[in-house]
Amino acid sequence: MLNKKLFAIYLGSFIGPLNGNSILALIPFLKSSFNADVGQVLLSIPFFMFPFAFIQLFSGTISDIYDRRKTVFIGFLIYSLGSFLCGLSTSMQMFLLSRALLGAGFALVSPVMVAILGDITTKEDRGKAMGMLGASITAGIASGPLIAGFLAGIGWRYVFFAFGILAIAANLLFWESFRRHEFRGRGGMENVLPQIKYVFLEGGVFMLSLLGFLVFFSFISVVSFLSDALSLPPISLKEYEVGFILSSSGIAGIIFSIFGGALVDRVGRIKTGKIGFAITLLPLILFRFSNSFLEYLVLMFILGIGTAFIWASLLTISMEVLPKMRGTVSSVFNSSRFLGYAVSPIIFTPVYLKLGINAVYFSGAAISLIGMLVLSQKILKIR
Repeated sequence: MLNKKLFAIYLGSFIGPLNGNSILALIPFLKSSFNADVGQVLLSIPFFMFPFAFIQLFSGTISDIYDRRKTVFIGFLIYSLGSFLCGLSTSMQMFLLSRALLGAGFALVSPVMVAILGDITTKEDRGKAMGMLGASITAGIASGPLIAGFLAGIGWRYVFFAFGILAIAANLLFWESFRRHEFRGRGGMENVLPQIKYVFLEGGVFMLSLLGFLVFFSFISVVSFLSDALSLPPISLKEYEVGFILSSSGIAGIIFSIFGGALVDRVGRIKTGKIGFAITLLPLILFRFSNSFLEYLVLMFILGIGTAFIWASLLTISMEVLPKMRGTVSSVFNSSRFLGYAVSPIIFTPVYLKLGINAVYFSGAAISLIGMLVLSQKILKIR
């Protein structure tokens, strides 16, 4: 029964980034259908990410106070509706609003899934479970453009219809798997903001959330601008070579999230996080001196390994700092890290245009050092 519950959580966590990231393969089709430019199409990413980051700040707390199972069920319904509306869109404006609905729906699902995983696992195997969760999320990120590109050959609208149907199936599986599981809390809507404030100021949650923000802020900046930098002189790699390089970090994330989770259980949460930050520091320093396809491929793979270890550590810690308020901690932590994802391209664009890719590498290396320092200070009351 536990395996069925875990599968329901991993499938549900896979679906959100699957749809969110699929847009990268659909840019030419959407430009043609809506007579839009690339900038307008790429607006669909922040239209998904900002509601996703903002609403999940509250969804975990709502699940703490009311019911986790019902919160996830409603979230999947909204997500499915948003996906179908994306496929039915007749204008760019309707498509963008539908993408916002997608993000809002999955915001009710994502942090609550993490909290439920914390509820049903023991301390001894929680790291492994969180590692599998990280692998599921990374698999969604990596396979979204691939699946979308395949289905777009039939028609880009079928991408969103297929993902909507998949979300309905995941919702039904989740509802059935947790049919006899109670997640009900106590309180009312008036308790939501006070509980978020309390959690944010207790148990090192602020520093944990800051680390989550900085990790995505750094990683997405590298991924966002490396593709452009590698296509320009003096490196001038071909498009497929750049694609292989960028996908290598995702492949590493899928594989090593599982190893990272096992390492969390074996050597501890903090030590695994410090190892992860140390691993990411290596490629962020060596990128500056790389000048070949193979060098960048290996370094991006290593960056993916380090990031996988960091997420396995931080996700596990987020479930243990305040066990009685897991939903709220999950909301605050995940909202913070995905906010870093959303604002990274916006903030780093002028930095990249003025100072070049080396400034992006330097910023990422500095963030890795900050992460190691924070974990070394024992601010987080976790071994």
